[in-house]
Amino acid sequence: MSTADKINTGLLIAAVVGIAMTFWQVRVGVRTQRAQFLKDLYSTLVSDADIGKAYYLIEYGGFKYRPDFHGSEIEPKVDRLLGFADLVAELHLQGVISTREMTFFHYRFRRLLGDSGVRAYLEFLTSFYDSVGVAKEPYHSFQKVARKLVAQDSGQ
Repeated sequence: MSTADKINTGLLIAAVVGIAMTFWQVRVGVRTQRAQFLKDLYSTLVSDADIGKAYYLIEYGGFKYRPDFHGSEIEPKVDRLLGFADLVAELHLQGVISTREMTFFHYRFRRLLGDSGVRAYLEFLTSFYDSVGVAKEPYHSFQKVARKLVAQDSGQ
């Protein structure tokens, strides 16, 4: 083997090692970015004041859907909470958030869909959407994912 062949072989090995290290760094970077994304998403759920106020009102049985709900101080907070849950659910349905990662949201989704006031509000929105010609279930992704979670927990 000539000196040039030895140099070329050494450069090839160095290039392969460099590519492998770059691949590893990119993979670690992607995992770190994903972890940061999930942390930020979950942090929004637990640190956003409006979402928190609406969630804890529902969590502790204080949310009652009545006609005076519309235009109240809590209505935009509940809508923000349901909108956020819908976003998380849509990310899951698109495969951005895995089933395993959805476990962070499982309990809260079940509590929201299990609340009679939330269900009554969703029923109202469904009839309202129909009356104005919107052919979409309100907060569709949230309802779809939450119903699936409830069915899984029930063993159905």
